Amino acid sequence: MNRLERPQMNQLDQDPARNSEVVLSLPEGAPARLPAVLMFGMPGVGKGTQGTLLGTMNGMFHVSTGSIFRSLDPESADGKLVFGLIDRGELVPDDVAVFVWMRWLDGQIAEGNCNPVTDILILDGIPRRPRQCELLEEYVDVLSVVHLAAASDEPIVERLLGRAQTEGRADDADEQIIRRRFEIYREMTRPVLDFYSPETVHTINPLGTQMEVKKRILESVIPAVRQYEQVG
Repeated sequence: MNRLERPQMNQLDQDPARNSEVVLSLPEGAPARLPAVLMFGMPGVGKGTQGTLLGTMNGMFHVSTGSIFRSLDPESADGKLVFGLIDRGELVPDDVAVFVWMRWLDGQIAEGNCNPVTDILILDGIPRRPRQCELLEEYVDVLSVVHLAAASDEPIVERLLGRAQTEGRADDADEQIIRRRFEIYREMTRPVLDFYSPETVHTINPLGTQMEVKKRILESVIPAVRQYEQVG
């Protein structure tokens, strides 16, 4: 069984029930490191949209970290851990993000929603920093990195501004904030690409219809998945 010790968070560790570890309860036949495809790119390129589409395919299991965090019960141990940090204006540390992610995944395995014997994880929102890559390396085997990247920022800015109007996303309504998010991505998140071998990273044009983009992604991912299945 794969274990990750719960990170120590000083004042957040007063409840002994929350001082625990995550154990991925992998059934017989499951690989020690779960195969995965990483959806990657700056805000607005369509990671969540494409991750959701891929997750509807047989043998694919979409894991959205943003959705995991948003679904946390504020009164649960993990909810108190994450929201306690956010309420104090602190970033969720890498080890906490990975810990909560692994505990959620273990629950999905236990409930039968994710079959680690046959499923390939579609990672969306994690890893976001090189340290998270290091923490996940023991548990996840990234077969392919789908790097969604447009030639220019402008179409993505327009996409986000449009999303703000159609979906009521206040965080996408201010162009200055959008461009600042791009800067933060390039400074803090884009270095994740350097963690993986160049042969693993596939840069995909995120512009076009959803089906056009999905087709490009599959053309880059399928060979890596086939190679993994043949070796396995």
